[in-house]
Amino acid sequence: MKKRTTAPLGYMNPKVDFAFKLIFGNKDYPEITKSLLNSIITLPDGQQIVDVEIQNPNIDRRFKDDKYSIMDIHAITDNNILVNIEMQMINRDDMIPRTLFYMSKIIAGQLKSGKDYSSLKQTICINFVDFKLFNENNYVHNEFCYRTEKGELLTNLTQIHFIELPKAEKDGIIDNEMLKKWIQFLNNPSSKEVDMLVGEYSEIKKARNILSLANLKNKIRNMYYAREEAKLEKASWEGMKKRMIQKMKNEIMEQGIAEGTHSAKLEMARAMLLDKEPLDKISRYTGLSVAELQELE
Repeated sequence: MKKRTTAPLGYMNPKVDFAFKLIFGNKDYPEITKSLLNSIITLPDGQQIVDVEIQNPNIDRRFKDDKYSIMDIHAITDNNILVNIEMQMINRDDMIPRTLFYMSKIIAGQLKSGKDYSSLKQTICINFVDFKLFNENNYVHNEFCYRTEKGELLTNLTQIHFIELPKAEKDGIIDNEMLKKWIQFLNNPSSKEVDMLVGEYSEIKKARNILSLANLKNKIRNMYYAREEAKLEKASWEGMKKRMIQKMKNEIMEQGIAEGTHSAKLEMARAMLLDKEPLDKISRYTGLSVAELQELE
């Protein structure tokens, strides 16, 4: 029988997408989502997002039939920005193209019959990932948009943000102080640091209360654990698949090296035969048998 993982001190793990959506996709607490977005999105002239409307407040009803379905959070801000937020714990090596695909669907979905392209709203995709995605820098938060090689902005209609949570635990660079606090909460909601934050920031306090109260409700707790176990099963399968692929690559490489070494030996033997070297000497140098060398003559 599979042993379930228990949430520390009565708190669910906010990095499990089910719990993540309970907090940041909660229609009753848009101020939590607003605080998170203001810590990530930089608006012109120091503007702030004043209000957020959660567009899909209900927990994914298809989850029992499709336990690996992605539970994104869709919202629109008071300044007409469409936002998609996702938490991803498993690295399936397709995060970037998958993000582009989802963003293209959000953009295309705006154009109803009769509307022109100028009506497109700014679309921002925010991805929290519980793995390292960009090894070439130590920034926890990386933002991408369309720019020329000289840095000139083509359009502000799209932005993609990646927040790599493991980097924060290894002295990764976080430019925004509020984002740093939210990441501390996500990485360990029961830590002493977060205990201090809940007394100072009402949004973080509400977020932790949601986790605590949700863990007291049997139906929600059971759905959370089912989702968490599904993630563990998926992670186990992904890990096994990667190991199998790597093993196949190693075997192919070893075979190639062996074949390459044998080819090199044959070339060396042919050169020595042209120099009229004795077969026993060639055999000692190349490791080829006398019978093999006779076939080359």
